[in-house]
Amino acid sequence: MTTFTKDNFRTSVQVIAEHGAQSPDKVAIRQKRYGVWNEITWARLDAIVKELAAGLIELGVKPGDKVGVLSENRQEWVLTQFAAQAVGAIVVGMYPTSPAAEIDHLVNASETEVLFIEDQEQFDKIVELGDRAKNLRQLVVFDPKGLRDETYLKLTSFDEMQAMGQTSLPQHVADIQARSDAIAPDDTALMVFTSGSTGAPKAAEISHGNFYAAMRLALDLFEGLPADVNILSYLPLCHVAEQNMTVVNCLSARRTMNFGESLRTITLDLRDVAPELFFGVPRIWEKMQAGLLVQIKTANPIQRRLTEIALASAHKRSKTPRSQWSLTQRLANSFWDATVYRHIRSYLGLGRVKIALSAAAPISEDLLVFLRGIGVNIREVWGMTETSGAASIQPNWGDCDGRVGFFPDEMEAKVAEDGELLVKGPIVFKGYFKNDKATADTLVDGWLHTGDVAEALPDGSFSIVDRKKDIMINAAGKNLTPSLIENTMKASPYIKECIVIADKRPYVSALIQIDFDTVRLWAESKGISYTTFRSLAENPDIVALVDREVAARNKNLARVEQIKKVWLLPKELDHDDGEVTATMKVRRSKITEAYGEAIEGLYAA
Repeated sequence: MTTFTKDNFRTSVQVIAEHGAQSPDKVAIRQKRYGVWNEITWARLDAIVKELAAGLIELGVKPGDKVGVLSENRQEWVLTQFAAQAVGAIVVGMYPTSPAAEIDHLVNASETEVLFIEDQEQFDKIVELGDRAKNLRQLVVFDPKGLRDETYLKLTSFDEMQAMGQTSLPQHVADIQARSDAIAPDDTALMVFTSGSTGAPKAAEISHGNFYAAMRLALDLFEGLPADVNILSYLPLCHVAEQNMTVVNCLSARRTMNFGESLRTITLDLRDVAPELFFGVPRIWEKMQAGLLVQIKTANPIQRRLTEIALASAHKRSKTPRSQWSLTQRLANSFWDATVYRHIRSYLGLGRVKIALSAAAPISEDLLVFLRGIGVNIREVWGMTETSGAASIQPNWGDCDGRVGFFPDEMEAKVAEDGELLVKGPIVFKGYFKNDKATADTLVDGWLHTGDVAEALPDGSFSIVDRKKDIMINAAGKNLTPSLIENTMKASPYIKECIVIADKRPYVSALIQIDFDTVRLWAESKGISYTTFRSLAENPDIVALVDREVAARNKNLARVEQIKKVWLLPKELDHDDGEVTATMKVRRSKITEAYGEAIEGLYAA
């Protein structure tokens, strides 16, 4: 069995070779195409990586070259990643949802030379860049439909490159081995772009040593989880969270990566895979809850009433940690689990989940209570691009004082005098590519200045208060945590986004984006007509509905935190308009600028 110790460094490709030798027939990757799940074993994965590595050498890729991937999640994404790392190249992930103007920055800031693209949609963006992509010399496309006769930037297909590698592999075997053996722990394996919520995204360099340390830590973070489990990869692989969740986890314990048809089929794919380990950003969990509540409201009266009683029972038990439940509470949970909860989990595709994770942004306490109440062992994780992914985790069922749990033994953490969380350890990144100032500001004496305001709890666990830059001070000089207020509001199934306004203001107000799906169903149940998102958001009955939701949730906040006035956004926040990042993080400055007149109206006498 492969072992992971501090003194036994290996690259991802070397780990794959070991898995291929030790468990040749075990499934490493599944991908669904046209309704059929196709499998790749660890032995076949090792062989494919070598074929693709030979193909890259044929394309002239040298150690240290930047190889970009611009695609939704699919097996070709990780195959490209492994092959590029096998020849000593650096992998650069890019968001497939990014418009051409943003890709311009990503390609040039990383000095990408060879770019793997998904399809014609991404090809058109690169053509739009033209001569602005200064270093780009080669394109490889995963799905060549509509591009058969294109030759722009020596376009070739992924299959053609692999065939070329199969033919030339015998003459490149020694070169591939030598390149792999020459990789040092401090060599860069990945460039992962930061979200860019306050400026242009920065290319964070994750080393091979960071990646290997993350594999070691994954075994600690998910201690007790069986090795033979499935993971559904659906969040962007260019984001460090999905790299950590899918690639690191599967390499560390020979787990199986599953790639569904597309993001649009995530609900069906989740039910197909029924993963034992599942990661979702808060918005995923919010959508699950909202969709479920809609289903409950449209169920027949007996089912609806039974489910409502079961959920009320779960909420009542939530006041006591699961480890301290009485016999009566355990029996009640077992009864409702057999009759209601397990059916809900199966409907959500979480029927076999042993550990569910939430990270990347704060999640409301109400939502955590709801999910744990129906038997989902959801645990908050903390990490960031600069920590190569997960760095701390709650114990089972969130049984600790702090919201993001404990750091493993290899990590050090402390709270600075100004409240900022500082961490040190083997997963802390190298720095930002060609940005010495930003690196020096972030890494000081080996300590990563995370930018998060944190609280250390008596039991040794930690809670994150908010991003340091997001803390607001109202006109009376009171510090406010916008994420706390916003997540309290987003616990409502009718509220998708909440952007708090409070800095230097006499009271808290907010811009709110309705959840179109749930509000639409509510409106239709009341006979309220509408034509567009805007007409729905501007309807007086919908405004009144949101006002009631805000008033109800204000009761969970201190008086100074309560929202006094709201304004409903007339459209959904859009990445193309620069209002949110590719990871759907709100760009506050852009939104306050775009809706400045509406904001001032909230404070008009």
